[in-house]
Amino acid sequence: MLLVAMAPPALLALARVVFLVLAIWDVHPFWLWEPLNLAEAAALRDRGEVARLLAAGEDPNATYRVRRGIARNYPMQMTPMAAALSARRDEIVQLLLDSGAKPYAPDAEGTP
Repeated sequence: MLLVAMAPPALLALARVVFLVLAIWDVHPFWLWEPLNLAEAAALRDRGEVARLLAAGEDPNATYRVRRGIARNYPMQMTPMAAALSARRDEIVQLLLDSGAKPYAPDAEGTP
């Protein structure tokens, strides 16, 4: 009977140890954070991240893989310009144009 009563506190202690070990390795136990690429940042209307990635040297004319759920319900290949146009954000389009993106208007599926 004593073992049954000790099981919940022992499981909580084990969970704490696991969370601490994961925190040391900088891994969150409930979700994994993946950095955004330029097209994903444009599709998510994240002007700050778009500016940071452009300043870091990302190519505004390259095609990037956009993960499922960001622009559509399936993964796809898009240019940052196509992603910004599909998100209907003129300020991100202008930021991309100012950074040397080609001004052609690809469709929302990412094809020129």
